[in-house]
Amino acid sequence: MTEPNAGANPKDEVQPGTPQSAEDICPQCQGRGSVDGRTCPGCDGSGTVVVSVGDA
Repeated sequence: MTEPNAGANPKDEVQPGTPQSAEDICPQCQGRGSVDGRTCPGCDGSGTVVVSVGDA
C-alpha cells in the first residue's frame, strides 16, 4: 500500500499529480536543492515543489 504523501516534498502545496498543479522552484533553496551545504528540507534536494495553479 502506498503512503498518502509518497513522492511529496514538505513544501508541496498539493500532492504530485493533482489536477491543475505544476512544478515550481522551491522557495526555500531557490531551486539549488541545498541550503547551507545540506539537502534542502523543503524539496528534499530536488529544487522543485508542486504548487496549485489556476483555480484548483
